[in-house]
Amino acid sequence: MSPARKKKPKARSAPKRPKKSSARKPLDQRERMDRLDPDGMGSRIEGFSAQLRAGGIIAAETIRHIDPHRPRRLVILGMGGSAIAGDLLRNLSDREGVVPVHVVRHYEPPSWLTPEDFLVFSSYSGETEETITAYRALRQLGARSAVLATGGTLVARARADGVPVALMPPGLPPRSALGYSFSTLSHIAHHVGVLADAGRRLERAAEAVERAASAWSRDVIQSRNSAKKLAIRLFGRPILLIANQRTAEPVALRWKGQLNENSKQLAWVSALPEMNHNEVDGFVHPRGIVGRIAVVLIRDPEDHPRIVRRFDWLMAYLKRRRVLVETVTLEGDDPMVRLLWGVARGDFVSYYLAILNGEDPSALPGVTALKGALQT
Repeated sequence: MSPARKKKPKARSAPKRPKKSSARKPLDQRERMDRLDPDGMGSRIEGFSAQLRAGGIIAAETIRHIDPHRPRRLVILGMGGSAIAGDLLRNLSDREGVVPVHVVRHYEPPSWLTPEDFLVFSSYSGETEETITAYRALRQLGARSAVLATGGTLVARARADGVPVALMPPGLPPRSALGYSFSTLSHIAHHVGVLADAGRRLERAAEAVERAASAWSRDVIQSRNSAKKLAIRLFGRPILLIANQRTAEPVALRWKGQLNENSKQLAWVSALPEMNHNEVDGFVHPRGIVGRIAVVLIRDPEDHPRIVRRFDWLMAYLKRRRVLVETVTLEGDDPMVRLLWGVARGDFVSYYLAILNGEDPSALPGVTALKGALQT
């Protein structure tokens, strides 16, 4: 008989790996955020409510030099982050105002401007070439005007011409100063009879944004933070933002700009009901791209009943096309509150997408390169 074989000792089972803590999740790693965000974009986004409260102080001296009678039209001339405040004000005027508000994003102002209009030239840096060019073209018009900027050529020219200037705090990327620019613009608009009850409404909006920001802040863990979770779902996809042209389109425009600049992510905007008359049939080709798109429906509680039906149909239709559909419903009991709540929501989502993309949310390599090329 062969000698008995020794029994091999039982292999020890591998120790169970501890469950990953929330700190291991990409948007719960504060050191990663700090490394990718050396210029503090996250802090600026979290400070939006404080900016909204500061506008009254910024505008106070300026409006002392502005004749308060109501203009025929209020026209904001600006670009990028300096123009979005005008879009928000235009939306409010369209819904509840008595004076039309227009936003001009170009070197060449429209020919229909008259001396009875009120013009606001908005350029955070004071060096935006389109806005400066429009300012020069309109000085002979004789319309009442104001300038919103931190300094630069635009402020120097305005002071030489005796045009009232609202000086905003310097040192920010223009898109990070929206709270200052919108609040200041709102106080000026109220002064000339374009917007009702600016101060009280801005305070209510600041309170709503403050409450929301506490739930979306960087220190709220991923599993409890709806802004972080939405960013994760949108990660890696081109993003289409759809809103009712009458209610939430400016919010969608702000989301687009922030996703482009902060997140370095492709995004675009379509407005209802127009997109239902053409773009809705475009979700077929190229087949390899359509299924990768994410659509964010930005809805307002006061959307027209027919717009509500269009949103509902669109959600089902896009899902059948294997498009990821997310819905954001604006919150608040006042249109201004809802608009600014929606702006804040998008700012946080864009920040978290920047972190997921491994991008510095403050850097603007494309814009900077273009400006350099235009100077040569």
